[in-house]
Amino acid sequence: MTRPSLPNPLEPVGHRRDGRPIYPIGASPEDDSNKPEGDGGAAGGTVTQEDLSRLLAREKTHGGRTP
Repeated sequence: MTRPSLPNPLEPVGHRRDGRPIYPIGASPEDDSNKPEGDGGAAGGTVTQEDLSRLLAREKTHGGRTP
């Protein structure tokens, strides 16, 4: 039984909507290309109370949470 070969870490596996490449290697917090841009949440990975309420209401209408 053989394992499938891993992708070349120097070649992008795809591109984001804004055109930035997606590489198959781990993300580093020091790498500026890994920082979210306009993701709708507040800075630092926090979520505002308004956004949290909206997300929880959406989960409730869809029948539950997903991991």
